[in-house]
Amino acid sequence: MDGVTLILGFLLSFLVAVVPTMLWAVFVWWCDRYEREPIPLALAAFFWGAVPAVIMALVFEMTLDVPAALFGSETIGAVASSSAIAPVIEEFAKGVALLLILLLWPGEFDDLLDGLLYGALIGFGFAMTENLLYFMGALLEGGWQAWSMTVLMRSVVFGLNHAFFTAFTGAGLGYARSVSSRGARFAVPLLGLAAAIFFHAVHNLGATLTTENVPAILLSFFSAVSGVLLVAGMFWLALRQESRWLRTELADEVGGLLMAPEYDALGSVSGRRRMVAEARRAGGGAGVRAARQFQRLATELAFCKHRLHRRGQDEALARRMAGLRAQLAVLRTPPAGLS
Repeated sequence: MDGVTLILGFLLSFLVAVVPTMLWAVFVWWCDRYEREPIPLALAAFFWGAVPAVIMALVFEMTLDVPAALFGSETIGAVASSSAIAPVIEEFAKGVALLLILLLWPGEFDDLLDGLLYGALIGFGFAMTENLLYFMGALLEGGWQAWSMTVLMRSVVFGLNHAFFTAFTGAGLGYARSVSSRGARFAVPLLGLAAAIFFHAVHNLGATLTTENVPAILLSFFSAVSGVLLVAGMFWLALRQESRWLRTELADEVGGLLMAPEYDALGSVSGRRRMVAEARRAGGGAGVRAARQFQRLATELAFCKHRLHRRGQDEALARRMAGLRAQLAVLRTPPAGLS
């Protein structure tokens, strides 16, 4: 293969690997309608998936890979490597970032929705780098025809795979934030990780067996469709749940930290937009920033109150709530939005 083709192939591979995953990552981040995660932390999650997680996975997969000769069959060896080893290593490598976010920035990891979001961002980062490697490998081994088929399958047909795999792990960690049972706090994240590994393994099994039996690709389609639908369903339910928490936990703040119109607006996306629009008319850019800060602080207060009610006495949560109340009180004059 000549140098011009190699350079063109790399540029095209980079483009089709980066653009779709970045667009999906931005869309998922935007879908968190009540408390969007800090952009630096979201970027860090994406970067972890794109670089450290890929490096960790490659190192451990090469170290733990078992020669196919030991299985007596290349097919069995390939299945063992792709479905029994790779999913476990890769989901653990991506899950490390989720655990670090939870431990280092617990205030930014509130619930199921946050877990889904961070998991998806890490997965998109991982997919971006892995896709680039696969695209170049296909081009070098099979030319443009193999490259085109690989791009179609990995960027289009199965483009959401790594995101929804790791979203299951994040969902387990996020849900554990709201449970009162100490045992469940450990068990639920493990179930989330197990779900991520399961869907990953089923996809890889179908993809590996397709070389011997084309209909086996249906296993991969089953993993992709059912997994994406499950994660999308959890995301939708989590958004509805957050709206309920806002209305329930902030109800007793009306007449104190909140005015009634502000309380009504905080529990819906349309109400929040209206609050920001009125703040823009009243105070321009500064008013918008104050309104959004007010929404963020009120939302964090509601989520903290919910966790406190579910988990009982927690001094760290109580201190955080006191700090949030103090910041909200500062924003009360002038009013941050509706009046």
